Amino acid sequence: MVADYTFFYIESNIICIIVFVMMVLKELSAAGRQTKQLVFINICFSNILYFISDIGWVQVLYDFIPRTRLTVSAFNITNAVMLCLITGYWFVYVELSQGEKYITKTKLRIYVLIPAMLNTLVLLVLFLFFPNTVIDEKTNVTIVYYIVFLFVPIFYIVISCIRTFMRAFRRENYAVRGQYILCGVYPVMISVFGVIQTIWFSAPIFCFATTLMILYVYIVSLHDQVSVDDLTHLNNRSQLKKYIVSESGKPGGDKANRFILMIDLNKFKEINDQYGHVEGDYALRRAADALRSACAGNELKTFIARYGGDEFIIVTKTDDESLVRALCSCIKAEMNRLNTEAGAEYDLTASIGYSSYCGDIHDFQNALAKADEALYEEKKNRK
Repeated sequence: MVADYTFFYIESNIICIIVFVMMVLKELSAAGRQTKQLVFINICFSNILYFISDIGWVQVLYDFIPRTRLTVSAFNITNAVMLCLITGYWFVYVELSQGEKYITKTKLRIYVLIPAMLNTLVLLVLFLFFPNTVIDEKTNVTIVYYIVFLFVPIFYIVISCIRTFMRAFRRENYAVRGQYILCGVYPVMISVFGVIQTIWFSAPIFCFATTLMILYVYIVSLHDQVSVDDLTHLNNRSQLKKYIVSESGKPGGDKANRFILMIDLNKFKEINDQYGHVEGDYALRRAADALRSACAGNELKTFIARYGGDEFIIVTKTDDESLVRALCSCIKAEMNRLNTEAGAEYDLTASIGYSSYCGDIHDFQNALAKADEALYEEKKNRK
């Protein structure tokens, strides 16, 4: 019976390893990998190494590998280090996915992983110099080991959940709230399954749960690659269409009046021609940040998308035109503020046109055309 269970446990972990290897191979074959994808690959490798170590540990538990202080130490140190890396890399992955700029710097990503490094160092010191504090005379790990083992992963999980849920309930993120909540729920669910397996060690629950959850995250990330603009991290034109169709399909009572805002950067071609396309990209990112900041600072529910080139679209649920005018003013002020803070040698301004929109898909193109007319009327008046 013990042998059957052990082989089942090993086979289950091997199946999960194969799934992770497939995801790694797919990501490694992708051209132009971004930092977020590289971090995801690190998460996969950490999981693979954790499962390999777990295979060894179950064999120690059931005496297929001699149970000595060396084997107990080796597999428990490896499990602890890999779990720290999984949760640490997950924190980095979530921060990158949700557009936090600080985490794009390599030095700061290393700083974020310092708790995992310290945890590894503490475990090595304990197992090498104070072995009796982590392994008792029967070669069972002690409560001290579990405290050190779980402290850093719990730290990463708690911080990640708090930050993710705070971002999920910002007004400007309501259209992607489900994805943000998923990022917050994932580490919690993994922790729950880990505790269940620890208490009820009769099925490899943790490896299956981890694999299924990360597979779902991977599918969502593939969706993001085709729905999020790489440069600005706003929704792209395809996602805008999906959003309009989705909103149109809601019950009639939910189709409150909306406004469509079309935003176009002034003299953007001159920025590209005079300062280069790299600086033009910085200007687009600054404009996107201004849109996010302006939408976060008011009571309107908004959906923001990059429509193409230097054009952006905001769909907002309201029937109060004065709030829309206030949003337009706020967008322009935020662009000026961010551009000044960046020390740019050019002005970053925008013309904005808007039109009311009933929420019906058949009215969208007509409302978009009216917003476009209002936009170019403002450009003409500006000249």
